[in-house]
Amino acid sequence: MTQVEIIKGVSLSSLAESAPTRTANIWQAGHQRTQILVLLQRRHRQRFESHSSTVGLKHPCWAIFYRPRIESHEIEERGLDPKSASFMFLDVALEDLGRWVGPLVKDEWPKEDVIIAPAEGAEEFTPTKWTTFRDPWLDSIEILPLQTSPYDIEAKAWLTIPSSSGTIQPTTAPTEPPQEDSDFAGKLAGLTHSFGTDELPKEVAKSESVATPINDPPTFVMPTGPVSIPNLGGAPSVAETVTEPAKEENAVETTTTEPIAATYLSPQPVEVPEVTKKQEVVEETVNQNAEPESQEEEDLDDSIEIKEELVDIIQLLKAGGLEAEQIMESPAFQEVSERATAAGLDVWNIFVSNVG
Repeated sequence: MTQVEIIKGVSLSSLAESAPTRTANIWQAGHQRTQILVLLQRRHRQRFESHSSTVGLKHPCWAIFYRPRIESHEIEERGLDPKSASFMFLDVALEDLGRWVGPLVKDEWPKEDVIIAPAEGAEEFTPTKWTTFRDPWLDSIEILPLQTSPYDIEAKAWLTIPSSSGTIQPTTAPTEPPQEDSDFAGKLAGLTHSFGTDELPKEVAKSESVATPINDPPTFVMPTGPVSIPNLGGAPSVAETVTEPAKEENAVETTTTEPIAATYLSPQPVEVPEVTKKQEVVEETVNQNAEPESQEEEDLDDSIEIKEELVDIIQLLKAGGLEAEQIMESPAFQEVSERATAAGLDVWNIFVSNVG
């Protein structure tokens, strides 16, 4: 059964460093991970605190919720009411991304890119572009000003730990058994696959000499999957039970290594141009005096936006593990492809060029 551990006073960066040791019994060395932003209604936060435990994840997952204070007025000026929104920073394995966002995609949560940049008077940090899923009842925002880098926000974190062959680490807040997912989420969960599994390093335990000689001490191979680190206070994992030789008077000592951290694919650093209020007034005046665009130019802009949206949803579903046939059957793809067809785009060629 998946369980949730609540940890106080941690950040995304500190958890990324400690997670391989905290979840050593199920941690897969070198697997790929990503970090996304989820904008949800504040009244729904409690449901999302346990969302990760209901979608059948295969890897550890953690989330931190942030409540803006000093920068609230700046966020409101950007078009989003921070009092009605909750900001969830999620760290999830790429293999599990489709499972996690599947219910959101089915409920027509738009996928957007949001640039997180320093707020006024905040310490400088590198602006980054985050893939964002937004509750359709909330207003969109293009640039999110924060007082602290999202990686360094220290708050209470929800660490979701999937079970590992019946071995469960003790937690501070057990959750309810997983609930049934929607049909679309079930498809994503059943079709996702592991990334980079062939690249996992194999570690061979070496036998060491002991005081009393023994005949041909056995050499055994550590598994390429999850490996538990001993003496952590938890129950022994299945991997330990299989690989540990029988305890005899002259036992063979084995060596262990620290779990290897995951590979992160996003978010990406970006440059945010500085715009003063004076520049904004000038631009607004120019826009008011500018001649309206022709209908052909407007249609061209709409086609470009729809094409980008179509490519984004194809890449998202592909990253979630769906194959070409399942992508075409997904409600999210069908909705965007209908609008793309109406705009005169060649949906089939776009689909083939991005799936292959």
